[in-house]
Amino acid sequence: MKEDNDVRRIFLLNPDPRLIRQAALADVQVRSIRVDMTDESALRVALAQAAEAGLCVNPARALRVLSDPTAVQRLVRDNRLSPGGTEAAPGRPRLTVETLSVHGMHQAVGITARTPYGLLHPAPLTDDTAAEVRAVVTALLDLAGYQYGPAHAEVTLAPGGPVITGCRTGLGDDPVPELLKAAGGFDLAAGAIEVLAGRLVHAARPNRFAAAAVLAPPWLLESAEVGVLPHVGFVAPPEAPRPGHLVVHADSPEVAARRVASLRSLVVGDDR
Repeated sequence: MKEDNDVRRIFLLNPDPRLIRQAALADVQVRSIRVDMTDESALRVALAQAAEAGLCVNPARALRVLSDPTAVQRLVRDNRLSPGGTEAAPGRPRLTVETLSVHGMHQAVGITARTPYGLLHPAPLTDDTAAEVRAVVTALLDLAGYQYGPAHAEVTLAPGGPVITGCRTGLGDDPVPELLKAAGGFDLAAGAIEVLAGRLVHAARPNRFAAAAVLAPPWLLESAEVGVLPHVGFVAPPEAPRPGHLVVHADSPEVAARRVASLRSLVVGDDR
């Protein structure tokens, strides 16, 4: 890869609008192309052209594997990454894991819990369990051959250990990035731009909890009214057919749950 100290440039396949916006804010040039991620031959052509231009690129096989849920599960099963199997029993704790990779080094920058009311970050795990989750996800990315960029994994906690139920390239869906920012100030999209440009990222550790609730329309309050309510850190109003969401911060998971319940009642009413 050629280094250019004056202008930062990145390569995006099937670009996420959130990364396009962040690149513009960071004054980073973007070269992008749309391609069928399951077509390894087409991927090889696009990646070879980007590599010749001095941009950081992933192996075609890695992108194809991570775009195919069946291939991901086969990789997990064949390499015994999840001792409990690749299918998680209903009712077990479910997590999402955000990673950033550069030069084949993977960093788990956020583990978020799925809750009855929405999402909670960071997931309230013991240090040992969090380490196991990080290890199994980064091992999968190693086996896939992923080199550069963000990835999003789905993990379920089982008695035998973490079970990877899915993994793909790219940022986690909203409101996951907002949760990381609210809990510790880490900007996931900005970090993704850095690693795509071949630069290391140091993720900020969460210093509080952040919770998110996804709320379908209609809302009883305007988004501006929701945004000034106590403890609300971020609001995305609904845009049909997409629901909206809000993010709150708290000092504990219990307080976060109570705040989400209270705000849900104010925003959409007690009947939903």
